[in-house]
Amino acid sequence: MDRSFIIRLVISIVLLSLIIYFIGWEKIEEALLKANLKLILIAIIIENLGVFITSKRWQIMLKIREINVNYRDAVAYYFIGTFFNAVMPSSIGGDIIKAYKLGRKISNEEAFASVFMDRLMGLIALLLIVFIIIFVYHSIIPYTAIWLSIFFSLATAISLLFLIKTKIPEKIIEFLFKKWEKAKEFFLGIVIAIKNYKNRNLILKAFIISLFYQLILIFNNYILALALGIKTSLVYFFIFIPIAEILVVLPITIRGFGIRESTYAILFSSVGVDYAKSFSMGFLNQLVKVSVSIVGGIIHVLKS
Repeated sequence: MDRSFIIRLVISIVLLSLIIYFIGWEKIEEALLKANLKLILIAIIIENLGVFITSKRWQIMLKIREINVNYRDAVAYYFIGTFFNAVMPSSIGGDIIKAYKLGRKISNEEAFASVFMDRLMGLIALLLIVFIIIFVYHSIIPYTAIWLSIFFSLATAISLLFLIKTKIPEKIIEFLFKKWEKAKEFFLGIVIAIKNYKNRNLILKAFIISLFYQLILIFNNYILALALGIKTSLVYFFIFIPIAEILVVLPITIRGFGIRESTYAILFSSVGVDYAKSFSMGFLNQLVKVSVSIVGGIIHVLKS
C-alpha cells in the first residue's frame, strides 16, 4: 500500500477523532439522527446532476483545442474520475484516470491539459464568488475567512501568471527531467497545450458554466444545513464553502475527510452555528459526494 495513502489515512482518522472528542459524539449523533432525510436525498440528486454540468464545461475546454469529444463520454469519464478520487491515494487520482482514459482517443498531453484547465475554471469561479461576497458583505464576515480568501486568490493569480506568461515552467521541467527525455517531452507538451487555450468566447462560456455549478454547490450545502435544522444567513455559505472546497483539494487527508469537517466546524461556529451541527454538515457533505463516487464506480465496471 502507498505510504502517502497510509499517512493521509492516519491524518484523516486523527483529525476526525480529535474533532469528535472535543465536540462530543453524543451531540454529533443527535444532530445526524434528527436530519431531514428528504432534504439529504435532494442534495444527493443535485450533487450527481452537478457532474453533468461540469462534464459540459470540460467538453467546451476540449473544443477550444479543436478536440471533439462526445458529451456522453465526457459524463462517463467525469463520473469515473469521481470514483477514483475516492479510492486512490492521491486527491487528484481521479483526474489522472480521467485524462488517461481520454488519452486513448487524443494525445495524452492534450488530455491532461484539458483536465487541468477544467479544474482551473472551477477554482477561478469559486474565487470570484468569494471576492464579490467579501466586497458586499465584508462587515459581517470573520477576518480569518477574509484573509484566507485573499491568500488563496493571490496564490492562484501568481501561479497562473507564472505558468502562462513566463518560460520558467519549461526551464524547470527541462532541468528536472533532463535525464528522462520522454517525461520531459510529456510535461512540456502539457504546458504548451495549456498556453494555447486562447479562444476567449469558449473560455467565457466555460467560465459561466463554472459559476453556475459553484452556485449549485453552495446552495446544496445550504440544503444540508436546512436538513440539520441550521438557521444562519446564506451569505456565510458563499464565503465558507469556497474556502472549504479549496482546502480539501490539498493532498493532506483521504478525500478531504477531517479537513472539510474541521473547516466547517471552525468557520460556521464563528457565526454562531453549533459546533456539532457544523461538523455534521461537513460530514453529510462528504457522504453526498461519496454517492457520486458510487455512481462512478458502477459506470467504471459497466465500461470495463
